[in-house]
Amino acid sequence: MCKLYHLFPDGTERREKSSEALESPGQDEANVQQKKAQPARRRLEWVEKMFSQNRPIQLKVLHKMYSEMAIVKSESPELFAGDRVYLWEQLAFAFNYYGQLKQAEKCLRIQAELQPDKSDAFLNLGVFLTDRGFFQEAIAAYREGLQRTPDCEFLNYNLASLAGFTGRHDLAQKAINEAMLANPSRGLNLLAKAELCLEREQYEMAVRYLEEALTKLEAEDWQSFRLDALSSLGFAYLELGRLDQAKRVLQEALALKPDCALAHELLGKCFQQLGDKWLSRVHLKAAQELTGRR
Repeated sequence: MCKLYHLFPDGTERREKSSEALESPGQDEANVQQKKAQPARRRLEWVEKMFSQNRPIQLKVLHKMYSEMAIVKSESPELFAGDRVYLWEQLAFAFNYYGQLKQAEKCLRIQAELQPDKSDAFLNLGVFLTDRGFFQEAIAAYREGLQRTPDCEFLNYNLASLAGFTGRHDLAQKAINEAMLANPSRGLNLLAKAELCLEREQYEMAVRYLEEALTKLEAEDWQSFRLDALSSLGFAYLELGRLDQAKRVLQEALALKPDCALAHELLGKCFQQLGDKWLSRVHLKAAQELTGRR
């Protein structure tokens, strides 16, 4: 399965400064609202202080933080305008760290409620569910997010990857096509499309997508995905009998990561077909040893 996009609390193409302005009430009413919101502000300041510590937060403290934030949401939800809404995301990641998936989901759904025009929360929820093996629930989360932002490249990419992994190939093709429409220059989208072609044994088409993906991934400087693309391209070349090209790209993969078991295995098979028994044994043995370490 392809790697999934994740939106971490500290970034990844998502964080935006809020330009939304609240309507300005009259001065007296503003003073009353400000005074009323002071306890809520103090609660959020305490939560932010807890998050600022550079160490894991105890689970019992996380539950206290959840309670404090829930009070603020009930009494002064306007305080979650702008970047502060991502406190719910941070809390979800913290709960997920302890394996508290249900509590993490509660946080993300509150974030989604506070961001009715965005789907960030559903993207992270899908990844959390996938990590725990709840694949159908993860697919449902991605599709729920797509009801809000149908053109979201990241949701469509993750949905395509997971749908392909679970054998729902029609859904996977539809999702990755949407992702490619949203961002046709993204190397990862091309990689995902190629992986779907490989699953259907469409090797020539996979090669075209992978060769284009590699040019994009080089610009994006994502080495782990580039390694995936090189290994997949080597496999496709092997299936097509293009042994010299397979050898070249698999050696390039090992230059990126010398302990890549898959690249060693494929290169061993390639040398076997080329008639080089000694190099074939070297790489197949390396692949076996690397796989045994895991």
